[in-house]
Amino acid sequence: MQVTGVICEYNPFHHGHALHLQRARALSGADYIVCAMSGALTQRGVFARHDKWTRARMALEGGADLVLELPARFSAAPAPEFALGGVSLLTALGCLTHLSFGCERESLPFLSAAARILSDETPAFRAALREGLDRGLSFPQARAAAAEAASGLPGLAAAAARPNAALALEYLRALPQGVTPVPVIREGSGYHEKTLGALASATAVRAALAGGDRDAALAAVPSPKLLVRSETSGDIHEEEALTQALLYQLRTMDAAALREIAGMDEGLEYRFISAAKTAATRGELLSLIKSRRYTHARLSRLCAHILLGVTRDFTKAHRAPTYARVLGFKKEAAPLLRTIKENASIPLVTKTAGFDDPLFMLDVRAQDLWSLGAASPACRACGRDYTTSPVIL
Repeated sequence: MQVTGVICEYNPFHHGHALHLQRARALSGADYIVCAMSGALTQRGVFARHDKWTRARMALEGGADLVLELPARFSAAPAPEFALGGVSLLTALGCLTHLSFGCERESLPFLSAAARILSDETPAFRAALREGLDRGLSFPQARAAAAEAASGLPGLAAAAARPNAALALEYLRALPQGVTPVPVIREGSGYHEKTLGALASATAVRAALAGGDRDAALAAVPSPKLLVRSETSGDIHEEEALTQALLYQLRTMDAAALREIAGMDEGLEYRFISAAKTAATRGELLSLIKSRRYTHARLSRLCAHILLGVTRDFTKAHRAPTYARVLGFKKEAAPLLRTIKENASIPLVTKTAGFDDPLFMLDVRAQDLWSLGAASPACRACGRDYTTSPVIL
């Protein structure tokens, strides 16, 4: 049995994602494709626009056979932990043969060399990394520059800094022996591009939806009916939905409590406290704190950790997923589910009643916060993780 894994967010699932799954299946000869998908929270620290069950159904309609939830502990983490969490979840199934990921064409020639250098961390690499940080570069920038300096490969830093390449490098570093990487060249719009086209980015689709250009957004996704249903019912979460809750937390927490939040290093707690005194929006808060050293994504993830109370001790205690929570599957994937139940090193969870794993309880809090910020009051109830069954197609 050939099983190809994909670590994803699908916020939302668009034509480019469908193309990736199609090519991943063809290149790997996969019998089944398993997606480890972010739930309520995404890697850049914001809540997904559409709920995880809607996005899981989109993925199944677009080519996936099984969709598992990547726990919030990893879905809103820096790239190395995001990748390690996804790879650990998929390999724990006991049947993974391939891992597929997208990357830019320009980055592909550098991936193997960069992954090897980042894993080895030679003295030359560490010295170059320290020098970059001392110059005020952000950690991702300093690390990419150090990798180029240590490798002697011109252009490696620019290639490694591209959004998809940065995650691809971490997937390669986390991948165990025996699992074959299957890179797929990204086509169409870039990760951050907001221009809609035949292969638009998720950023562009969200921007169109937020701006009221629904028809253009629908043309960019293979499951327009699902998108219409969510948008029409108000079962969506806008990025500024929980601004008041975030500012309340920051205006009532002291520096000592903030210092315990995962990723709150180098005195950042004081910058958050100061900015929260005047900021009126989440975006304004981040702009007041952002500097050359601190990326927008890092600060955004800290906001998510503050809302959820994710502490440094919690992340240290939970280094890998301890269960595989099923969000949806195709009926034709029954043989895959049987194989996973026989071979997995962690439980496959389809029913959540009575399930009280600490990582799952964090997922429950994340979903409850997602619901609190839903556009429609009718969609704001708690407990959807206990009342919503897996999607079955």
